[in-house]
Amino acid sequence: LLRANGVATTILDLDPDQISVLRRFGLKVFYGDATRLDLLHAAGAGKAKLLVLAIGDPERAAKLATQIRHQYPNLTILARAHSVEHAYDLMRIGVEHIYRETFDSALTLGVEALRQLGFRSYQALRAARIFRAHEESGLRARFEMSEDAYISHVRDHSTELDRLIAEDDRDFRERADGAWEPSPPSSRGE
Repeated sequence: LLRANGVATTILDLDPDQISVLRRFGLKVFYGDATRLDLLHAAGAGKAKLLVLAIGDPERAAKLATQIRHQYPNLTILARAHSVEHAYDLMRIGVEHIYRETFDSALTLGVEALRQLGFRSYQALRAARIFRAHEESGLRARFEMSEDAYISHVRDHSTELDRLIAEDDRDFRERADGAWEPSPPSSRGE
């Protein structure tokens, strides 16, 4: 996606097979451990505007985020988190842009499930958008809570989400926005 939009990218990877494939696509790829500062420097981290952190091992990802924060404090990090706990580890390090690994696919699946159950496309997408915003704000709010406060907050947050979805559903039906759905076939045989 980045390359297709004219963004120069450099990739560091430990998998020789993956490197071979990526190079065949014309990507600039280095073999090595991204947690090695000498490799990051050689790959151009000092001039980079953005680092996409997508390491499969949460501990190594946190180590790299810590090193980047220390060595390149102005470099923006977009990080993939494997779990809520991993997201919190990254937040403690100072990473602001965190994307949970399965969250988007779960939302996409949820939208399709709603559509299969008879919800209109736009209604399902709106519900997912409300859910995303609510979940992301809740994740940040629960970041430093104790376990008891965390559980209480999740329960309250779920109740609030139910209210928001129901309110949006009611408002949606009142407006009856059909722009996202195809018109039914004409009964005049056209």
